[in-house]
Amino acid sequence: MHLETKEDILEGLKSGSEQAYKDLFYTYFEPLTYFANKYLKDIDLSKDLVQGVFTQLYEKREDLKISSSLKSYLFQSVANRSVNQLKSDKIHLKHHEDIKHRSEDSYQEDKMETLELESKINRLINGLPSQCQHIFKLSRFEHKSNQEIADELGLSKRTVETQISKALKVLRQSLSLLILEFALRFFE
Repeated sequence: MHLETKEDILEGLKSGSEQAYKDLFYTYFEPLTYFANKYLKDIDLSKDLVQGVFTQLYEKREDLKISSSLKSYLFQSVANRSVNQLKSDKIHLKHHEDIKHRSEDSYQEDKMETLELESKINRLINGLPSQCQHIFKLSRFEHKSNQEIADELGLSKRTVETQISKALKVLRQSLSLLILEFALRFFE
């Protein structure tokens, strides 16, 4: 360090001496970084934290009042920031865990509601008259065309269309009630 006493360094900092700031930085940056790393276990984060201490020191240089040694002041500042960083990281980790937990709970609820809705839809389909139900399943689950269904069952294409239309009408009416029921549950 070019400046010899604590008073010289502090006066140099307060007056904005670039040399005083550089001397202080080059003397203490590395030891402070290793000190911070003992807390943080992350060398890049430790470097950023120490740079933050030096930045704050420079920004508040005019109002700087140090009662202990400058070295002690710097190490205490780094220790305080390191502890605050660890607390902040712990809070962020807890927050992320909470979000993850809520997301998993929400996913499970959505999955259960979907299964419940599918079950109700299947009951509605199974409640259709047998021919109507059979034609509807061939159309929607086996993806057969109306003509293929008509040929397979020995019916007219018009009969198949009528049966599918009838099934869809019943399902629309019943499903609108189910959707309303689920929506009301959602807004409770």
